Amino acid sequence: MPRRRWRIAFLLAFGVLVNFFDRINLSVSRDALHASFGLSLIAFGYLSSAFSWTYALMQMPAGVLLDRLGVRRVGRISALLWSVASFAAALSPGLSWFFGARFLLGVSESPTFPANAKALGYWFTREERGLATAITDAAAKLSSAIGVPFIGVLLFYFGWRWSFAATGFISFLYFVLFYTNYRNPSEDQGLSAEERQFILRGGAQLEDEARPRSGASLSYILRQRKVYGLALGWAPTTTLSFSC
Repeated sequence: MPRRRWRIAFLLAFGVLVNFFDRINLSVSRDALHASFGLSLIAFGYLSSAFSWTYALMQMPAGVLLDRLGVRRVGRISALLWSVASFAAALSPGLSWFFGARFLLGVSESPTFPANAKALGYWFTREERGLATAITDAAAKLSSAIGVPFIGVLLFYFGWRWSFAATGFISFLYFVLFYTNYRNPSEDQGLSAEERQFILRGGAQLEDEARPRSGASLSYILRQRKVYGLALGWAPTTTLSFSC
């Protein structure tokens, strides 16, 4: 059985890894930014939260854009903007510019997990979807383990501007990989008929981007206890990821 679907899972996992490199760069560079801009701890707190403001505000609009424009188009635009945000931070002449770069990073990275969930729904059977999701989620945890020392070495030898530029280059590399490799199953020329049928028979989500399906209302979702359980479980993890 061909396994092109697993290549897609690892591609998306690499995107999550890069995504979190961009996020943790700021924390690693705190002392260097203080030396460059005279950044107080309070100002650094505001700067650290700037990403979260736009990231949170864009969650629902990002979902609407994914339904209307599709994973491929939104994924390309957002990945390109990640790299722009990192390069903008590297070139920052002052704090206002740096704040703008972090706001842009929050906007551009907000579709990542919704897009991955949608893509994995297209590419994987019900039985395999849990493992595929775990692979992409594990990349978020791995990012801190390898990203902090990697960025720290860059910062030590080359300075904070080059550490942000490096994450910009890595983000642009992911943009190129995603642009050239990601297709929905119906568009992918490298997907064999055998694997396509296997995915469809296994209960993969059908592609219907032109007319998004109607689903549960927001009020219904907010009445489900499991939603609050998931939120409580994810909140500490997300907070730790941003503060690493």
